Amino acid sequence: MRLSPCSAAILLAAARLAAAEPTWHLSLQLYSLHEHTSAVDLTNNTPGLGIMRVTEDHWLAGAGIFRNSLARTAGYVYLGKQWPLGKVRAGVSAGLTHRYNYNNGGLVPLGGALVTIPLADRWALDLIGIPRIGNYTYTTLHFAVRWQFR
Repeated sequence: MRLSPCSAAILLAAARLAAAEPTWHLSLQLYSLHEHTSAVDLTNNTPGLGIMRVTEDHWLAGAGIFRNSLARTAGYVYLGKQWPLGKVRAGVSAGLTHRYNYNNGGLVPLGGALVTIPLADRWALDLIGIPRIGNYTYTTLHFAVRWQFR
């Protein structure tokens, strides 16, 4: 059987997509350290639960709910990219959250640096650094544990 160049390209792309099956992770948000500010009372107790999809080339997409630093239940969505640095991966993410004072509790853009440290088979620690942007966000170091379930 002889394949046309177009058919061969489609089969090659399909094989690559099948081989590049994404992994799925459950993320448990544990705690956040915030900069000191007298403008608002921020809590470091920010538990939450999220789901993350990671592609073979380290693109990330996720969503979840958490108790934000104003002690309000909030949601978030994000996209990101990481690069391997030995066993550790480092990268950036950007997304949206809500239920903060900015924009009357509406959507707030958010971005930051993400470092993932493997702990054991299927387990990792995520450190997320969020920079201060004017009066919209406060400098935050966020801690989460990630479990790969698929």
